[in-house]
Amino acid sequence: MEYLLFAQNDLENVLSEIKKAKPAFKRYRFAEILAEFEYGIVGSYRDIVFLFTTRELTLSAEPLERVAVEISEDDGSFKPFRFGKYRYDDELLIDTEFREDLFHDYLPALLSEMAMARILIKECSMRAMHLAEKETEIVKEITKLSEETKTLSPERLEELSFEVSALRVEFFSGYMHFKDTVEEVFSALSRAERISGFLGGMLGEKIQELRSELETISYYESRFEQTLAGVRDALDVVHLRLEMLRGRENLELQKRTSALQAAAAIIEFVAVYYYTMKIWESFLPVKEVPASISFSLLAAFTTVVVIYTEALGEYIKERKITAKFISLSLLLLAILILMASLPTLFSKA
Repeated sequence: MEYLLFAQNDLENVLSEIKKAKPAFKRYRFAEILAEFEYGIVGSYRDIVFLFTTRELTLSAEPLERVAVEISEDDGSFKPFRFGKYRYDDELLIDTEFREDLFHDYLPALLSEMAMARILIKECSMRAMHLAEKETEIVKEITKLSEETKTLSPERLEELSFEVSALRVEFFSGYMHFKDTVEEVFSALSRAERISGFLGGMLGEKIQELRSELETISYYESRFEQTLAGVRDALDVVHLRLEMLRGRENLELQKRTSALQAAAAIIEFVAVYYYTMKIWESFLPVKEVPASISFSLLAAFTTVVVIYTEALGEYIKERKITAKFISLSLLLLAILILMASLPTLFSKA
């Protein structure tokens, strides 16, 4: 006798190759029988299709696992379980009478969970090896980035930061798949332990061996978590460094902008002063006014105009008349009145 365990999507192929297979619908505690044939049954447990046969079968579909089973007398090395005794080396030897519930339900469910755990553990191992290679690459880049943080330009530092971030995203995605697979192994083993417990501890030692393999793989899980945390901390340091460098650049830019604004203000003052003087001289006898008074009026007018321009801009932006705007308007009006009346007064005198 033997069990052949297949993936769920192989069911149609398995049924098509079994001669004289008849549909059978029977639900047990764990498994479900789908078909019967001359030498055995085809059943389903979760995502596993199992074939229990009393004769050796060769099918085109490759089984996930084959488990040979034989009813045999205890030679003193068997272990007890709920319905008798057993020993599992290369094949499963059972000292018991044939029980339909045992061979059609409990055993296929238990063997399916163990087979799934073994397959997933192999997948975890391959994922762990792949992630370990990626881990070496990302640690190398992080080390390089950490060593050169203080010497690189902001542009190059930002470029390396993006490269490491891309590696981190790829590594994190692989790690999440790895972690999900580990969780699936844990779930499969937990279900296997429950079934084994129901059978009085049958195959408990094999489940424990798989549990030990899972614990070994779990070491990689904690290691990868530490790597991700280290990468995150290193990127935080780099981003802090970039903020400092950008802050310095902004400060320098502000200084240059302030200098340009001061220069523009001086140029604006000179331009307003010059053109105001020319316009004033064109309409009024400014030469009759003492130089000190005309210079002071021009300087005051130019200064108020420059300041008034800023106040007028604030008014246009906020649509709100402020005390500053009113004061400057009145002051500008007063200066204009003086500039218009003084030349006439001095010329008559």
